[in-house]
Amino acid sequence: MTQMLGPLRRVALALGLALAAVLMPGAMGIAQTERREWQAELPDQQPLVEQALAAVKPSERGVGSRQLYFVGFAGFGHQAVFKREVQEVRKLFDERFGTRGRSIALINHPSTVNDVPLATADNLEQVLLGLGKIMDPANDTLFLFVTTHGVQSVLVVEMPYVGLEPLRPQALKQMLDKSGIRNRVLVLSACHSGSFIPALANARTLVITAARADRTSFGCDDKRQWTYFGDAFFNRALRTETSFKRAFDHARRQIETWEAADKLMPSLPQIRGGEALRIDD
Repeated sequence: MTQMLGPLRRVALALGLALAAVLMPGAMGIAQTERREWQAELPDQQPLVEQALAAVKPSERGVGSRQLYFVGFAGFGHQAVFKREVQEVRKLFDERFGTRGRSIALINHPSTVNDVPLATADNLEQVLLGLGKIMDPANDTLFLFVTTHGVQSVLVVEMPYVGLEPLRPQALKQMLDKSGIRNRVLVLSACHSGSFIPALANARTLVITAARADRTSFGCDDKRQWTYFGDAFFNRALRTETSFKRAFDHARRQIETWEAADKLMPSLPQIRGGEALRIDD
């Protein structure tokens, strides 16, 4: 997203902390104390993940039985727009695509830490491994939605006062492969998210991204309910469309209109793979 400062943000933060240490020696001690107190108050993640997985219904295995399982991942905990997107998209899928009882949210935001597992690489891997044991690998499909900031080959994973590893293409691929989940739809909403396509897209994995590998996406202002891509794809297209591929075409055209009106460099959303999936028939 355009508000993502990435490495520059971390450099600025480091410089600011260094300056504070020189000008206000006591400030660093206060900040470190607040960090330790915040980390100590975070609930243990394992019980939260186990509780989320325990609420998931097993696959209804049988001839012609195909279920969709939803996982939402709101990676950037300093802004609530990503939390709101995951919550709304999960609700949409539960109501319109039959994932009620088959959906899990992972969210980085201070308002949800006591009830919802954090959006971390470890938690995502545990959820995928758990779903891999619940789903029918031959018939069921995973829909993974990640919304956050991004740079080339990096989806940002941040939570105030908590050090977390970002998501990278090969690491995400390894998680998915390790889970045994064969049929996948991945929607990655972030700047430069197209850089994940080469590692992830294949005949059984449809990858949809909010931007081309070398472009930014838009609409992550924290006053907004949706990012541009989230609004166009989920909030508009999938309210009436059941095909993910056709919804992408609708969303792409809508985003082009918005970006042209705002005189923005086109984000050029991408779609690749999924030829062997039975999701639009």
